[in-house]
Amino acid sequence: MELARAGDEDAFAALVRTHQDRLYAVALRMTGEPHDAQDVVQEALLQAWQHLPTFRGDARFSTWVTRIVVNRCHNLRRAARPVQPLPDEEDAAATLPSSPAAETLAVSARRREAVRQALLALPFDQRAPLVLTTFSGCTYGETGRILGISEGAAKVRAHRARRALSDRLREWK
Repeated sequence: MELARAGDEDAFAALVRTHQDRLYAVALRMTGEPHDAQDVVQEALLQAWQHLPTFRGDARFSTWVTRIVVNRCHNLRRAARPVQPLPDEEDAAATLPSSPAAETLAVSARRREAVRQALLALPFDQRAPLVLTTFSGCTYGETGRILGISEGAAKVRAHRARRALSDRLREWK
C-alpha cells in the first residue's frame, strides 16, 4: 500500500488484481449491466490511482475503493435512467419453447430476470447495503463505513431491501 501511495505502478497493479473481482461483482449488482459495471470499475480504479497520495488510511483500501465504486454507480444511475421496453405478449408467447425441459429453462430465465429487475428497482439507499452485505460478503459495520452510515442504518436498509424484494417477487414463490 505504501509503495502504491508513493507512485509505484506495480504495487498499485497488485492492489487492483487483489480487489478487481469483488469490485466488479459490486458494480454488476448495482448497475445490472456488465458493460456499465466494467466502466464503473475502470473509472473507480483510475480515480483511486489519482487520489491514492491523499488516501489517509483511516479505512482499509478495500473499503475506500468500494466506496468509490458505489459512488460511481450512483452517479451512473443519476445520469441516465435506462428504459427497456416490455416485450409484447405475442412476441413472448412466440419465443417460448414447447418441451417441458425447455419450459423449465425459460421459467428459470424469467425468474432470474425478475430478480434482477426487482433488485434494480430498489431505491439506491436500499440496494447498496443489500448488495454489499448479501452479495459481497461485507459485514454491516463494513457496509456502514463504505456508505458513510451507521452499522444500524446498514442493517435496517438491507432488511427493508430484502422485504421489498420479497414483496416484488411474491408471484415467484
